[in-house]
Amino acid sequence: MRIIIIEDDYYIFQDLTRFLEGEGFTTHFHTNIADAVRSLLVEEFDLMLLDYHLPGLNGTDALPIIQEVSPRLPVILLVHDTTQEDREKALRAGAFCMLKKPINHRALLRAIRSTRRSPRRKKAKGPRP
Repeated sequence: MRIIIIEDDYYIFQDLTRFLEGEGFTTHFHTNIADAVRSLLVEEFDLMLLDYHLPGLNGTDALPIIQEVSPRLPVILLVHDTTQEDREKALRAGAFCMLKKPINHRALLRAIRSTRRSPRRKKAKGPRP
């Protein structure tokens, strides 16, 4: 399973990568949405882990951009603090689920397994340029 991670905190990314690759997943890392979208246009991914609080753009605002490029790509939002209203807005915007940082590895694996059973889940590939 190929997972694209968009996270601006290198230590969180490092923890996620070490854990996920140890579980047999392939990971790709970006620190911003623009670079991630470029990857989505030319590569196939099975799942996205998206930091909710990226500089200049929150996860809810990024979801329509991601869905335009890869409409079937499940997105798990990674959050420090959010309000109930933020959570509801993110789920309505298309997030598969939200996980609170620091990320509990068991909860992450459960969420990943859930995306595999989701009817939306097909290998997501953006249009070729």
